[in-house]
Amino acid sequence: MQNRALGLVPEQSRHQDSAPGRMRAHDAWALELSVLMDTMNARAVAIDLGQQGMQAALTVVSGRLCVLLRAGLSEQETAVAIRSLLGRYIHRPASLLTLWPETGGQGVVVKEPDDASDWGRGNPPEVPADVLPLYEAGNWAPKDGWRSDDEVWENLKQFTADHLKGVVEYIPEDMYPLPDGLGAVVAGYDSEGMAHPLVFLRGDLPAGLRVDLLGFSIALAVGADRGGREPDENGIFYVGTDAGPVGGPGVALLGALMVQRLGRRPGDCDFRLLDPPEEAGRGQESAA
Repeated sequence: MQNRALGLVPEQSRHQDSAPGRMRAHDAWALELSVLMDTMNARAVAIDLGQQGMQAALTVVSGRLCVLLRAGLSEQETAVAIRSLLGRYIHRPASLLTLWPETGGQGVVVKEPDDASDWGRGNPPEVPADVLPLYEAGNWAPKDGWRSDDEVWENLKQFTADHLKGVVEYIPEDMYPLPDGLGAVVAGYDSEGMAHPLVFLRGDLPAGLRVDLLGFSIALAVGADRGGREPDENGIFYVGTDAGPVGGPGVALLGALMVQRLGRRPGDCDFRLLDPPEEAGRGQESAA
């Protein structure tokens, strides 16, 4: 399995910020909506947004975040719009964000307009710096308190073995140096077709990044919503080391919440899925 992971894209070397109290994009999806709104000091208003198809927008009015919602959205659509906009704001504050239906899909897309002179805007307020108390009585509070990254790593491995009958291992040292860009090789089934997570990770990553990557990989292996991505013909996913913020329900959110439940505040957990090595190789040959 590891041999097929060679020849992938360059790795972006970076260590994710693990300051525990800092608000993260996944908080926009894990907290109760009313708690999220209160914490962000945000309010929501239904208005006429015109005929262009925009579903919602987030702007700043008198120093306060205001979510403008297209009149007539369902309760579910309203919740998704608010969480999507606030999650993006948490990741990168902006004076104006807009939300649109995804072209050809069922999801939504958040955009930061280049020109928004017609909108009344102010300076983006700061994102709250201490959200840990909000989880104290919730489902996603750490079950045994906040732990070191190494402790969470061992607990995730044990959870995978005991509850999922899976395997988590480092890619063997004789495979090094590994190609830049590859973080993990993941499958959801063993060679006999039985459902068992199989995760092989590179061991030369910073501990926090390695834990977040393992959470994502376990969620990927157990079949959480992958956003339409499928494994290669051998049932294998190739996961990169570069990650973006959690943008909604699916693999990234499940991975982030597993990591938090076991005691770490995750960083960006929406890891990039890489093309299989043979496809990456064909693309490079075509470019040449």
